[in-house]
Amino acid sequence: MEFSVGCIVRSCAKPGLPAGELFHNGLASKTLRIMKLVILLTVLTTLKAWSNALAQNITLTVKDASLESVFLQVKKQSDYRFIFAREELKGASSVTFSVNNADISVVLQYCFQNQPLGYTIDGRYIIVKRKLPASDTTKQPLRVTGIILSASGEPIAGATITIKGTNHSTVTDEEGKFVFDNITAGSVITVSSVGYKTAAYSIADARGIRLHLTPEVSELSGVNITVNTGMQSLPKERATGSFTYIENKLLNEQVSTDIVSRLEYIANGVSVNRKISTSGQMSIRGLSTIRGPKDPLIIVDNFPYAGDLNNINPNNVESITILKDAAAASIWGARAGNGVIVITTKKGKFDQPFRIEVNSNITIADKPDLGHLKQMSSSDFIDVEQMLFEKGFYAGKENDFTRPALSPVVETLVAERDGLIDAATASSRINAFRTKDVRDDFRKYIYQRAVNQQYALNARGGSSNMAYAFAVGFDKNMSELSAGYSRINISSENTFAPLKNLMFNTGIYYTQSKTTSGKPDYYGIQQPGYSLLPPYTSLDGALDYYRGPYIDTVGAGKLLDWKYYPAEDYKHSRFENKLQDILMNLGVRYTFMKGLSVDVKYQYERQQTDGRSLNDMESYYTRNLINTFTQINDGEVSYGVPLGAVLGLSHGSVTSHNLRGQLNYNNTWGRHSVAAIAGSEIRQVQNKSNGNTVYGYNDDILTWGVVDNANLKPTFITGWGSFIPDGVSINETMNRFVSFYGNASYTYFDRYTISGSARKDASNLFGVSTNNKWKPLWSTGASWEISKEKFYTSTFLPYLRLRATYGYSGNVDPGMSAVTTIQYGITNQYLNLPTSKVANFYNPELTWEKVEMVNIGLDFKSSGDRIRGGIEYYMKRGLNLYGSVPIDYSAGLGPDNVVKNVASMRARGLDFELVTINTTGPIGWITNLNVNLYHDKILKYYIRNQQGRNFVTGAGLLGISGLEGKPVYAMLSYQWAGLNPENGNPQGYVNKEISSDYNALTGTGTTINDLVYTGSVMPRVSGNLGNSISYKGLSLSFRITYKFGYYFRRSAIAYNSLFNSYAGHSDYTNRWLRPGDELFTDIPSLQYPASVSKDNFYNGSVILVEKGDHIRLQYATLSYSLSHVVLKKAGVQQFQCYAVVNNIGIIWRANKKGIDPDYSDNTILPGRNFSLGVRLTF
Repeated sequence: MEFSVGCIVRSCAKPGLPAGELFHNGLASKTLRIMKLVILLTVLTTLKAWSNALAQNITLTVKDASLESVFLQVKKQSDYRFIFAREELKGASSVTFSVNNADISVVLQYCFQNQPLGYTIDGRYIIVKRKLPASDTTKQPLRVTGIILSASGEPIAGATITIKGTNHSTVTDEEGKFVFDNITAGSVITVSSVGYKTAAYSIADARGIRLHLTPEVSELSGVNITVNTGMQSLPKERATGSFTYIENKLLNEQVSTDIVSRLEYIANGVSVNRKISTSGQMSIRGLSTIRGPKDPLIIVDNFPYAGDLNNINPNNVESITILKDAAAASIWGARAGNGVIVITTKKGKFDQPFRIEVNSNITIADKPDLGHLKQMSSSDFIDVEQMLFEKGFYAGKENDFTRPALSPVVETLVAERDGLIDAATASSRINAFRTKDVRDDFRKYIYQRAVNQQYALNARGGSSNMAYAFAVGFDKNMSELSAGYSRINISSENTFAPLKNLMFNTGIYYTQSKTTSGKPDYYGIQQPGYSLLPPYTSLDGALDYYRGPYIDTVGAGKLLDWKYYPAEDYKHSRFENKLQDILMNLGVRYTFMKGLSVDVKYQYERQQTDGRSLNDMESYYTRNLINTFTQINDGEVSYGVPLGAVLGLSHGSVTSHNLRGQLNYNNTWGRHSVAAIAGSEIRQVQNKSNGNTVYGYNDDILTWGVVDNANLKPTFITGWGSFIPDGVSINETMNRFVSFYGNASYTYFDRYTISGSARKDASNLFGVSTNNKWKPLWSTGASWEISKEKFYTSTFLPYLRLRATYGYSGNVDPGMSAVTTIQYGITNQYLNLPTSKVANFYNPELTWEKVEMVNIGLDFKSSGDRIRGGIEYYMKRGLNLYGSVPIDYSAGLGPDNVVKNVASMRARGLDFELVTINTTGPIGWITNLNVNLYHDKILKYYIRNQQGRNFVTGAGLLGISGLEGKPVYAMLSYQWAGLNPENGNPQGYVNKEISSDYNALTGTGTTINDLVYTGSVMPRVSGNLGNSISYKGLSLSFRITYKFGYYFRRSAIAYNSLFNSYAGHSDYTNRWLRPGDELFTDIPSLQYPASVSKDNFYNGSVILVEKGDHIRLQYATLSYSLSHVVLKKAGVQQFQCYAVVNNIGIIWRANKKGIDPDYSDNTILPGRNFSLGVRLTF
């Protein structure tokens, strides 16, 4: 089989198919027509559904009408649903009557008067039954129909119905319905489904059955009823793969604007590392790649989600399924190597009574705790500045013609030295600075309590041939820095079955959000050339970005104010980003025969972002830019940048098309069950972005000035020539995928299951050789329900199931290309010529990273369902991983290596889950424990330079260790030999000898083999412990998380950074001062001049490594639910109020420094937040 896929990338030419060969050139017009069709169908079905839901009393006139036609009209006018067998209606008489706004009981009286039929009412279900003579009830074969529901009224798919004492059985369909022929009266059927207690029902006559199953444990148990892979849904007992299922109730124990962040604290096998990424790197079962993308694939309602995950309304999420092994995830092929998160939104069900759910809450977060920051005290900082001044350190900056700013203390010392102020005045000023702490001003002028508001409404229901769901969500957040975020979500989904075997599905999901900028944070206010402010800085006044005495007088009043006002500037530098996302899908299913159907689904998504940054004339950015390009000649002022605001505009869009055709087969006969799918899909994702900047902008009359971006302009301070930034950018990429896939499972005797899957992907991201090879990613698996064997007699564990899977999935980096591509950059400011570089080199063998995985699991359940859980061992190897290889220097391409599929790694682990029902009765107590063990190591990775400094792990965001045989993120350090007792200098080892030769210690004198390996930076053991205690309507839930077996490097003093960029550290107070101090401290002495290599050695030494082990109380939720007859009379089925405290804090940590191991000790920690809310169900 041969594949040829085209590529559209700016400045990239790739032979192959043009864009129209996968998606027709008339795509725009066709897309518009499809959008109109989807909207029309959705609106029509939604209106019809709502009209049905709101009409309850019945107005009807019939003459000689069949009962079935009357039943249909009643369904159209009310929530009532009829359960019956058509054959039983054949002997019924036609009816004639007329009612106006009548109750259902009146209508039923007319329908069943003098009929051979009877009925019973169960809620909104009317069960029709035939009246059989007493003599026939034990002789005549019966046809029994029914529906199996959960306690909350949701249909249970895949439930097994068996005639007791026989091998005859059937299963419920997706709507929970079943039909059983040839049952004799007096027979007993048993109904079983995973997660529910087995129920028995005695057949008395041919009546419709509506049976509610009782959960084995409460909803907090996390029991899977059905697992959703995004391609198909299966009962868990027929799935061999590894899944974690998160239900709606567990998700709602937390309150947040987004849904994915909630998973970290409740899901088994999911972790977030904030040392790898500032936003947190989520991973499922650790790592599968070294330098490739590490994010899991996100599936929303059966398709990969291309938009911003923050668009998803958490109140509209019904459940989340996490696919963890190859058998579960390989159906997604080359994008599933990091695991898959399948999000299912709330949907209506056939024959579901109409209901409305309302949720509203408000969250208030504390101000961030700045006290934990390792800020140097003002007094110590001033002492250092005085010392440096005495040694002439600032002389160079005083004479620097770029006029760099000096701190207020140094300016005071300069003024005293130059005779501008006397010593007493200088001392008084300096002593006043010693009592200041800039963090106090940040708390006063910058940070505030964050406030988040959330409102949501969900409505759903269904009739016999229609199901509908409608949701609206509104979020309004104000951050601790006064940054704003608002979001509106509107969604509507409808399923319509006009014919017996034909079903249509339409859906529209619309998101609109707006983000506005706020104040700068602690690290956001910096003077040029410095990384921090002096710790005594006042924020309520002006800061100098150039030397104060210079800018106070330069220009003779003809320049704009050149000072920066940190407490006010944010009001004049405003940024907002508006996002609109529309996702539409259209699907059709046709059922050929029982168990055999075909699906065709199409999804269109377009996300558009529009950014607008406005720096008005009062902002420092604009004033500085105008002054920089202003010239004053003979008193005449000429502006290189026109007076007015600086306006930056940006636009971006993501457009995706997904088309899938899939054949489904699901059938059970006798002892055999088969579930299989086969299909193909094509996918296209196009990213576009552009930006522009205008100067001299007037926001009132929408005018702007003209600037010369093409020629060098002299700058005011230095006279050097520079280009005025043009702010123009244009980017566009397009990625295409073609896939063929299949998945099948076979179950025998309800205890033995085998499964297999295969998928082949082709893409313009891969090389020609890769696309032309038929080498699918595949998996196989098997399970054995041991407890159903005759030899198994354990009464303590009446349920025991063994599973094993093996297979491959993949990982793709969208930023890579198999062809030589050139990336054009900005214009060189000196040559005024465009710049470019080779972004990707020709690589016809480029392919996806391959992840091989073995998974073995054991599921168990104790007698009485008091204990249940599972344990899984997994091993995965990352093959063909992206890594560097050297290239020929003579190629003249610049870098000395390129990225190819040459690296490899291995990871192993153990997942354990245990749910216990500790108490029942008036007081219920359920515990859920998740334990994850993990270990990884690099098998093959190339780094040309083997000097130790290239492998030392830093204290900030972590890089790849690159050391074969060690974890991907390993803690590697310089050896430590203590402080020199004579001068307090740090000491290490060179050639096994104690040394203070820092050039050798951090250079050629230290190789990989000389470094100290402490352990992994990622936890070896992690998990969470949840408890839920309930009494009547009152419930308390809380979650504890823990991480063990890992290390981090704490930050420390670096004297060169202190001298040159104000980056002090509180460790300075405990530094070595005199001989003997080395017995009590490991902090080096202060020496002048500072040595960069000495600082690098100390900050990379093993003495700064700390254990990261800790236990954290993450959140607690208190709720009270009320379901009262008074409320029900008002139409309220349930009322719940709740309170949540999140990010409560660490209750134990291994390190003695008070550092939160999840964050760098110089990271601003999020504050504790408190939420209050209410939920109503109508």
